[in-house]
Amino acid sequence: MAILASRANVRGWRAVAAVAAAGTVAALLAGCSGGGKSSSSTQATTLTIAASSAPGSFDPTKDSNGGTQTMYQELAYEPLIEKAADGSYAPGLATKWGYVAGQEGKQFELTLRQGAKFADGTAVTAEAVANSLNYFSKNVTGPSAASVKGITAQAEGSDKVLLTAPTPNPIIAELLTPYNLAGNVMSAAGLAKPSALANATFGAGPYVYQPSQSVTGDHYVFTPNKYYYDQKRIHFKEVVIKVISNNTSAMQALRSGQVDVFAGDSTQVSTAKSAGVKIYSGTNGFTGLFIMDWAGKLSPALGNQQVRQALNYAVDRKAIAKAVFGDYGTPTDQPNTPGWDAYDKSLENTYSYDPAKAKQLLKDAGYGNGFSFALVYNSFEPTTAKVVQAVADQLGKVGVTVKLTGASNFSELGTDLSSNKFSALSLGWGGQTQFVNTNQLWVQGASVNPYNNTVPGLPAAFSAYTSSTDADRNAKAQAVQKIIVDQAVSIPVVQSKGLWFASSKLKGFKLDPTGNPNNAADWTLGK
Repeated sequence: MAILASRANVRGWRAVAAVAAAGTVAALLAGCSGGGKSSSSTQATTLTIAASSAPGSFDPTKDSNGGTQTMYQELAYEPLIEKAADGSYAPGLATKWGYVAGQEGKQFELTLRQGAKFADGTAVTAEAVANSLNYFSKNVTGPSAASVKGITAQAEGSDKVLLTAPTPNPIIAELLTPYNLAGNVMSAAGLAKPSALANATFGAGPYVYQPSQSVTGDHYVFTPNKYYYDQKRIHFKEVVIKVISNNTSAMQALRSGQVDVFAGDSTQVSTAKSAGVKIYSGTNGFTGLFIMDWAGKLSPALGNQQVRQALNYAVDRKAIAKAVFGDYGTPTDQPNTPGWDAYDKSLENTYSYDPAKAKQLLKDAGYGNGFSFALVYNSFEPTTAKVVQAVADQLGKVGVTVKLTGASNFSELGTDLSSNKFSALSLGWGGQTQFVNTNQLWVQGASVNPYNNTVPGLPAAFSAYTSSTDADRNAKAQAVQKIIVDQAVSIPVVQSKGLWFASSKLKGFKLDPTGNPNNAADWTLGK
């Protein structure tokens, strides 16, 4: 799931992770070949990356994703399918892949790379890959949990693996990329001792995590994997991810040469420009409100579609985007971002700012005198707090009172979500496929649907989407998106750009169309 942490693009699933702690993607591709790794470089330097937080776990089944969170994993775990800088799929441990004809999107076959080895020197075989995928499917509690449920894998000879899903799944290729973790293949040694996965790595990536050289919560050291199949891709004697939670401190560390890159925010742009720091930006998330109580179980008014639409008309998205994000935010009416299958440009401006219309809709629905509802938000993320306060103020002007409760950390937020005391939730959310988004937010059993409500019209549209083909997948995803927007089960407010700041010496850093950085293994340091 993806709440957006203040200094990293963390996909929508992190809200799901918070719920789990309390008690509990891209275009479909029939096949791919080609691609390649970056050019050689001498192992003469250390790459240092500043991260806003420590990894939740090194276990692919437990970790979060997005931004530097993904980096902790992808340095050591070579995925089955890579993501190229242009957003397309590229070979990883698999060189070819695609759905099996005639199986209605339920079977997916991989052809594996020959000669790849894990960091312990054992071969990456079809059996090893199948065992890892089966372990992941059965044990995952992280962002991909709902999307991989029930998927099984079996080896077919020495170099092929067949995945079978219980129902049509249009994003199997996406699940096997670094951002969704399922393709992070774990060796037999790791699977034999699952408890070890949390604090060590058992992958086939270009680097290996070194616990003995690291300090939990402070810095994490990675050294080259001597068995990696493409030694020319290894550019550094070590890669260090240093935890610096304060943006100002991270910028100071970058300017003094202590770190080479970090994910920051719009308040640092002027400082970066004056210091000659490189700035990279790309839209990677949105902030707004998720109306969890759209059936009106806690607040009856929210069970009325006209009321929910009125709330959307009452919000001045343009003013909030400018005030909170400056040039790095744009107003939005839909719960997703450009670059994903669900995003539909024609849905923007569905709810133009019109407080008079909002008041009339409330009156027509029988709530002319207003009503109130309770909302919990992540107060530890400054921009979310500002957006929530602004929205609450604007809703108050049409007679709706929002009772705000701020959660100071993810664990607290998860507890609040599980309490069934809140009608709505607000937090930054990352763009992702319609399949993942819907499974996390709107279907019965979704982690951010604690009341198990059903969105009118959604089940049939979502079923059509899950059975879609390459040719019509985006259209089917956008049909689901239109229902979500028309039913107004969320109040998206602003799309925000992720900002990365880097030393002028850093080469090869790129952001893909969804605002995520390419693999740090493909960066180099020049003069």
